[in-house]
Amino acid sequence: MWFLALRQMLARKKQTLLIFLGISLGTTIYVVIAGMQLGMRNYISEQLLNNTAHVIIKGNEQQIQQKDLRDRFFEETQFVHWVVPPAGKRGESRLENPQGWFSRLDKDPRVLAYSPRLSINAIGARGPLRSSIGLTGIIPEKHTQVTSLSDYTVAGNLSMLTGGGRKIILGKGVMDKLGASVGDTIRISSGFNEAWPYRIVGVVQLGNHNIDDTMALAHLSDVQSLNHSPGRVSEISVALDDINFSSSIASLWSLYSNDKVEGWEEANASFMQIINIQDITRYVITFAILLVAAFGVYNVLSIMISQKQKEIAILRSIGYGPEKILQLFMIQGFLLGLIGGLSGLVFGLGANLLIGNIDLGFKIGKGTHLPISYDVTIFVAAFVAAQAAAAVASIIPARHAAQLTPLDIIRANI
Repeated sequence: MWFLALRQMLARKKQTLLIFLGISLGTTIYVVIAGMQLGMRNYISEQLLNNTAHVIIKGNEQQIQQKDLRDRFFEETQFVHWVVPPAGKRGESRLENPQGWFSRLDKDPRVLAYSPRLSINAIGARGPLRSSIGLTGIIPEKHTQVTSLSDYTVAGNLSMLTGGGRKIILGKGVMDKLGASVGDTIRISSGFNEAWPYRIVGVVQLGNHNIDDTMALAHLSDVQSLNHSPGRVSEISVALDDINFSSSIASLWSLYSNDKVEGWEEANASFMQIINIQDITRYVITFAILLVAAFGVYNVLSIMISQKQKEIAILRSIGYGPEKILQLFMIQGFLLGLIGGLSGLVFGLGANLLIGNIDLGFKIGKGTHLPISYDVTIFVAAFVAAQAAAAVASIIPARHAAQLTPLDIIRANI
């Protein structure tokens, strides 16, 4: 049966080639699009995780509410008219009990590591040049366990902040704005006191201008001193043993205190919406491509069956039943899906390797090339989709061929 199926396919080389190209092209396009989109998704996720963590615990921002002030300072029966309605915050966000969180995280077996941070807004100055920075105080040995930020240092390393001593690591964009180099001293002010001198010991470049233009890292104790807030921690970044449980664990931990606890996806909801839209677009494109390929298989098999009615009549006359005829054309559909799918995987892999080696001329992540994903699930999904499209498209013409009888074929050709 397999030999007969293969012989019929080779007898119609052009038709077979058309089906093969349709399936192969659809599979190739899927592999290329999925590789680019998943590569970009991984890049964005890595960028987000560098700034946050799997779970981020931070103090709630306490907004001043009219109702709270009214209940505290006035009787219920008093009429109150605000000339200037109260607004704003009660102070900087902070964790009320960071030591309690440290104790809880130490005991949780799902926690791989955690890093306390203090983030403030500050001004960096070198001579007449000024730059607004987001200064983050970290404990280097803990921070490197939570993020992969150390992979993006282009000069120095995070461990050089160990022990404090007014040392600082700046984003590449901040360095350019200040015209500074490693080893230079700049002045940092938080707005509460005079500017303090900090020596630049490293440079970080994530490839994201919004971050590189404002990022600054120093030891936690140095930032606490600069901000006149000894012992204060504004956030705790947590790395889990399984990132997929970040949302559920964050929801559970949020019940422990009034602090704000978010999984990394929730903390970056707007970016995740963009990624989800990309996923939907990829699925729609894939479905459209495979639908076109399936129609190609259906049309060419239908034509092939109409042209081979005499052969079908002969096969039925010598004892081939409807099941055998059905099996014959289903095998042809399977072989076309198999060969087209496998070749599509090879072409797709080759196209991704070529695209991934194109120099974009600007920094993106750790290099200057478009991030491409070679995740095995992409190739498995593409191959399965090609097989499914070929099988579904083969069923109708194969069933039609199986229902033909020698008498029907003779009558149709008279």
